[in-house]
Amino acid sequence: MLLIKTPRKKDLQKIITALLTGEISREEVLSWQKGVVSSCGWDIPIGKLDGYWYLYSLRYIEAPFPGGYFLREGDLEEYLRDLDVVPGGEIQPGLSHLRSHEINLDELRWPIATLTDHHDVMSGLPGVRGTFEKGMDMVEHCHLRHERVNYLLVKQFDEQAGQVLLLGGNRDKPKAEQLLGLLGVTDYMLP
Repeated sequence: MLLIKTPRKKDLQKIITALLTGEISREEVLSWQKGVVSSCGWDIPIGKLDGYWYLYSLRYIEAPFPGGYFLREGDLEEYLRDLDVVPGGEIQPGLSHLRSHEINLDELRWPIATLTDHHDVMSGLPGVRGTFEKGMDMVEHCHLRHERVNYLLVKQFDEQAGQVLLLGGNRDKPKAEQLLGLLGVTDYMLP
């Protein structure tokens, strides 16, 4: 049984590890997550880099999704890699994956393009699912770096399903188009 108490980073790491190794069930984790959120609300004293959003993302640990659950084992493994401060890596020459601990989470990101997701662009990237805003939307996102510019791809699973948003640290359209070309995306709209 998981104790309902104010979680710390190491508690979250232990719970996710136990879930991945089969020591606890998704149902137990969901019950624990609901208990923590019920007792603390949005004021859980755990920082963004210590798992704040991952704790809230566990709300969807049992959410059904085609092929299984919305939160995949790979998402949970990615949560751990970020919490363990493991750096992202190169996807291909000129394109790198970043984890939350490698970026300024408060950096302003402008909408750059809307992609029509014909070929599931996220399937070829180390995207991670969860919820990363207080609206609790179910999303998959991936932080990327191309030509020394940070980008964020966001795929929503609501009325915007089928679209992916590209946000970036600058509004350089030619650089954004280079990135989209590297990703194999041809159907997009720049503002």
